[in-house]
Amino acid sequence: MNKQIVILNHTDLLRHHYGCSRVMRLLEAGFTTRGCTIIGRIDGKLDWRQDDDCLDILSKADTIVINGEGTLHNGRKKAGWLMSVANHPVTREKELALINTLYQDNPDHWIPLVKRFRHLYARDGRSAKHLSEHAGRNIPFFGDLSTSSIDPRISQNIERNLITVSDSVNRKVADNLCQLAHDLNKHNQVVLAPLTRSLREENPYSAWPARVWRRKSLQLRQMMRERRFPMLTFLHSEADFLDTLIRSKLCITGRFHGVCLCLATNTPFIAVTSNSWKIEALFEDAGIDWRRLLKTSDLNSSFIEAWDWSFSEKEKTNIARYLANSQTGAACMFDEIAN
Repeated sequence: MNKQIVILNHTDLLRHHYGCSRVMRLLEAGFTTRGCTIIGRIDGKLDWRQDDDCLDILSKADTIVINGEGTLHNGRKKAGWLMSVANHPVTREKELALINTLYQDNPDHWIPLVKRFRHLYARDGRSAKHLSEHAGRNIPFFGDLSTSSIDPRISQNIERNLITVSDSVNRKVADNLCQLAHDLNKHNQVVLAPLTRSLREENPYSAWPARVWRRKSLQLRQMMRERRFPMLTFLHSEADFLDTLIRSKLCITGRFHGVCLCLATNTPFIAVTSNSWKIEALFEDAGIDWRRLLKTSDLNSSFIEAWDWSFSEKEKTNIARYLANSQTGAACMFDEIAN
């Protein structure tokens, strides 16, 4: 069936975040290879309810797919914009799908909205439990879509001699990671590469004067940051980031998608805790050793260099099972929604 699909919370319209680039690439391919047509892509930063172009394209859709990712926690305002698709006059009679979603500590008044969705898929076990309570039915889960495709080079004998230090959405953590990279570089070959194209993503929906001012401000801040941390290198694409990971013996990251891309490239990693349960939930589901999850205060080069961070045999088995489940789960989900 050639379903006409609109994606809400499309997270890669500006090609800024390489984890999101991967998610959206795999999400769109999952539908188009099954005969569906993507007729609209709506950014999560835009309140679609107030935009005539959005309402027009949504009115033409057979199915509206919300890419939940890490948005739906603590009843946040922009998360509410997404959930309101369930009771808006233009969209409430459409076939609705909420997929690839974190679902944490959301308000009870969302319950009738959740029950309107025909298709619900969480990206971790904790979210599935909370979502099931609101939906009144058992909700399936599998890993983030970024883990539903494995880099084919992991079976090749590629020399891994780099340590990749990435970034965090938390500025203090990001600063600590940058300093750690410079400390590690004294005795190791280190790449300091954020998971993003630039320091911050622009908001194309703000007023023009504000956009111009913010763009110049960001350019100045990025220049100052690059002077402060001379190793800092902003890569140009998802492919560039994966090329770096595939040559790394270790990646240290404060981002959920950083961990996901490490799994997809079989790269041992250390993760820094975040402001939601997404990284912890991934550790639980994938059976990853908790020694890899560190607090910011533990980020020092002596500690990192003292340990062997290679995956244990148990971790290898658990991760292989997790990735296979992500691949199978995603395929079944796309089949179900496309039919």
